[in-house]
Amino acid sequence: MNAHLFRTCLGCVSFCLLSISNSSASVDICEEPTAESHLSIAYYKNEETSLEANLGELNRADYEIDSLFRLNNNWILGGGLRSHILDVDQLDLQTNGYLHTFFLPVHRLSESDKRSFRFSFAPVLSASSNVTSDPAEYTSDALQLLVAFVWDKQISDRMGLRYGICGDHRLGEYQVYPVIALKWQPHPDWMFEFGFPTSQLSYQITEDLTSVLRIAPNGNEWYVKDKNLENHSQVVYEVYVLEWAFNWRAHEHFMLTVSVGREFHSQYKLTLLDENRVRLAIDPTTRIGVALVWYF
Repeated sequence: MNAHLFRTCLGCVSFCLLSISNSSASVDICEEPTAESHLSIAYYKNEETSLEANLGELNRADYEIDSLFRLNNNWILGGGLRSHILDVDQLDLQTNGYLHTFFLPVHRLSESDKRSFRFSFAPVLSASSNVTSDPAEYTSDALQLLVAFVWDKQISDRMGLRYGICGDHRLGEYQVYPVIALKWQPHPDWMFEFGFPTSQLSYQITEDLTSVLRIAPNGNEWYVKDKNLENHSQVVYEVYVLEWAFNWRAHEHFMLTVSVGREFHSQYKLTLLDENRVRLAIDPTTRIGVALVWYF
């Protein structure tokens, strides 16, 4: 297998709305970092679903831990963990099903009148637990380098444009792709963001409660080994999520988010224990989530 060597605003109100809605993804390279330093934990549980062609039943849960530190107006540092727990009945996978992604994002911001620029990068370790638990197993296949170059331009008091280039695994295998979003705020309580690969709608219900409807890719890639650490391969996951979330700022320092989403166009590309490489297409499934954020 070839080595993947280190692959890997509209105004204050507008910025705050986007920051709240993106809190669960705030340390991801291609998402805008939040306005406040924070620590967050999140849990997502998928309903049991079937693989196509009656290949088995799939159970999955996801855990997330994020931290973000604003050093000043120009530099932001962070850390994150994504744990993807995969269990497939009737199939013997080469991976043990415990897939982890550790990453350390760095954001460099530069702002001027009605314009801003962000350069972000993150070294990443993405592998199964039997690899991440043993530093001797850290090879170039388990390491990634995520990057983003993003510009923001304020077109008018109510409209803005975000565009740039990103390189990451949100679409599954590592890709470098354009990012673009037209932001429109027709009312102080409403924010529309139409773009690729993410679009969303935010509504400020009350001073402390925000509703967000969002569609975005949520894929990843991991380097995995079997139980004996003899055979290895890559697990690639592709999925889109349509999610409705409610963010409740219960306190100056705390926010609670609950969400329900629908995953679709999802599939795994992975290797079985017998060394056969397969594509496992998954029926659409519902997931629920909860997240707690501490701002400091």
